[in-house]
Amino acid sequence: MEQRTPRKRRASSAAATGADPDSLRAQGLRTRNAIVRVARKLLLEGGSLEFSLRAVALGAGISISNLQYYFPTRQAVLRAIMAPIIDAYLEDLKRALDSRVTPRESLNALLDKALSDARNVKDSALWWHFVSLASTDPECARMFEEWYDTLTRGIAELVRAINPELKTADSLHAASLLIALADGLALQVGAGRRKRDSRGLDAAYRTAVEQIIFKERSTEMAG
Repeated sequence: MEQRTPRKRRASSAAATGADPDSLRAQGLRTRNAIVRVARKLLLEGGSLEFSLRAVALGAGISISNLQYYFPTRQAVLRAIMAPIIDAYLEDLKRALDSRVTPRESLNALLDKALSDARNVKDSALWWHFVSLASTDPECARMFEEWYDTLTRGIAELVRAINPELKTADSLHAASLLIALADGLALQVGAGRRKRDSRGLDAAYRTAVEQIIFKERSTEMAG
């Protein structure tokens, strides 16, 4: 077992999340990463019923008390599994907003990612496990809300650049609908309903996106 420094009294938020990765030495970081890898594998292979601290500790070859130094609860382990996935989304969004390409090209890149992610069975499964725990775990809920808030505001910025006729509130509504559409697509395609014929689904998805973005303009023209 790796050497540790004596624990200090932590705030409640720190106690819920466990050891800060930035404060760990090399061996401690390797142990933490091994725990996350084992937990991810257990969650994907056995679902939430097989996902327990005891099972994770056994798979990682450490004691439960050692595991709890890094992750006091299974929710804390789940947050560590999901953080890189969420960070990757936010990095893609940041690149899209900072890019020198047109807003339309940036949005198309995000749509390509949404379609690709919808077919990523493993990440989709992890995401829905995370969503289910967000209903009961405050830290999961906070990550979930912060992620959606950042994503919604970023996509709304792109939508407003593509269709300047939209007001701020309308662009936020459009962004919320686009995110909901992507979530629904992931649920239909990537989370156990893959036997359904999905030919033409990508084109239909892009058509729906266009209708959402330009709904305001179409409504005004029809009036």
